[in-house]
Amino acid sequence: MSLVKKSLAKAASSVPTSTDKKAPTVAATATNTHAPTTITKQTEYQLYAAAIESDLAQLKTFTDIADKATYKSEALERQDYLGYINQYRLSGQCHPNTVLAWVFIWLVDLKRWDAVLELLPFMVEQKQPLPTVFNTKHWPAFVIDQLYDDANYYLTESKLQGLFDISYVLRGLINTVKNQDWNGLEVVGGKLYAIAAKVDAAQHNYGNALLFAEHAQAINDKAGVKGLVDKLTKQLKGIVSE
Repeated sequence: MSLVKKSLAKAASSVPTSTDKKAPTVAATATNTHAPTTITKQTEYQLYAAAIESDLAQLKTFTDIADKATYKSEALERQDYLGYINQYRLSGQCHPNTVLAWVFIWLVDLKRWDAVLELLPFMVEQKQPLPTVFNTKHWPAFVIDQLYDDANYYLTESKLQGLFDISYVLRGLINTVKNQDWNGLEVVGGKLYAIAAKVDAAQHNYGNALLFAEHAQAINDKAGVKGLVDKLTKQLKGIVSE
């Protein structure tokens, strides 16, 4: 049981029961019917929010990135943040949720891409605000920036397994944001499809690479893939003619 759940369990066990034998008024009944659920949810969020703030403060004491990653991974388990987020999603609540925001950021940092892609539509749907320490206010842009850096590293270092893995994630992200309106976000959208094109080209998936590169150009004609489009077009013509 997480530390937060222990606190909630302790609080629940200490709630006194009523000894008033008089029938409650209608107003009192309505209040008593709805108040416990509201208070429980509010209290739960406050406890988790306090826990995440404590963990964020602790993270500031680390200077090594690997140590920070280890702490985040352990905190996710220790506090059962993912369990809380799942309950929050099922509850139908919608409010600015710092726990949800920071856990999502940690999942990106830890490269837990399956969980990231599952949560991303929910973050967008709820219009959850990013913490003010980040320049972007757009969750897909935040994820794209991280994936772009990772993919560039694999391209530069010619890490074949890394390229294979990141191409899978990029395609998942492209599928997730396929209905995204890129107006005002042309640079970000072009960046996503451009890096996907380069990753696929490096793996000799020329057909997909060309489609992604052309899509990048359609979103942003300054996406930096005009040369790649020409090269891929010639390569594909050569393959067909053989």
